[in-house]
This record gives sequence, C-alpha cells and structure tokens, in this order.
Amino acid sequence: MNYLDAITYKEALYAKNGKASEELQAFDKLGKSAMGMTPDHVKAMPDYQAAKHEFDVTFAELRAFNGWFVKTFKKEIKQAQRDKYK
Repeated sequence: MNYLDAITYKEALYAKNGKASEELQAFDKLGKSAMGMTPDHVKAMPDYQAAKHEFDVTFAELRAFNGWFVKTFKKEIKQAQRDKYK
C-alpha cells in the first residue's frame, strides 16, 4: 500500500467510525444521568449494545491502522505537514 492509498483508506475508516459514533450518540436523547453518563436502562437495550459494539470495533480498527500508518509513512507525513504550512 502506498501513501495515497493509505490516506484514502484512512479517510474511509474515519467516515465509518464517525457514522458509528453518530448512531451511538442518537441514544443521548433517551437521557443522561446527573454526571452525564448513559443510564443502565439504556445500556441494557439491544440496539444500544449493537451500536456500542459497532463503535468499539471501528475505533479499534482505526486505532490499529493509525499505529501502522504513522510508523510506516513517517517521512511522508512530515513532508505533508511542511507543505501545508509553506
């Protein structure tokens, strides 16, 4: 995988994770505790558990990819940052 393909894949992973995050945040309308935490009756819902699982899976995938991406394309990332601020 070259740098441009990796950037495209990274954007796709971010979009996938963002969608999962939005689905999980949709449960906020059902209420939050005084400390801003999700109540147990919401966490017990199968729909919430499925959304939470999907978010956790996409986040783990994104985290693993970013770990590989930063190590593999260190020079390219630095050059892109330099070009951005020229």
